[in-house]
Amino acid sequence: MADISALVSKLSTLGFNDAPVEHAAVENVQQWAEALAGVSGLPSKYTLTKTLIFKPKQPKSEPIAPVVVVASNESETSPKAIGAQLKLKDLRFASDDVLTGIFQTAKGSVSPFALAQVPKENIGNVRVVLDKALLDSADARIAFHPLDST
Repeated sequence: MADISALVSKLSTLGFNDAPVEHAAVENVQQWAEALAGVSGLPSKYTLTKTLIFKPKQPKSEPIAPVVVVASNESETSPKAIGAQLKLKDLRFASDDVLTGIFQTAKGSVSPFALAQVPKENIGNVRVVLDKALLDSADARIAFHPLDST
């Protein structure tokens, strides 16, 4: 799992200087929104995100080809609909083995930052889907969890 201070340091070198926000541990976006409601000093507008990792049905002889979906918490993220749009069969949530083995993260701590932890031999098999609603959002900020649920 990634060290949060290292992640914040790396982001600051890229020009992202907002301080991280700490809150009680949460298990889903609804709990996250509730936890943030009690935090002072947040921007007046921001969009919460959800990051989902799916695994399509594929022959066992092929390398695992996970699909990472980064979406607004308001967007529909049905595995069936996403699979149909990507022309993938039987899209299912990735197993704990895929989360830990490829993304070095755990259920409840999935984040776009997990992409930085994918080994070189696997990165070419990962598909990333970014929700257009995040790009079209009028909100100035987009919130992500940094590989843990707090």
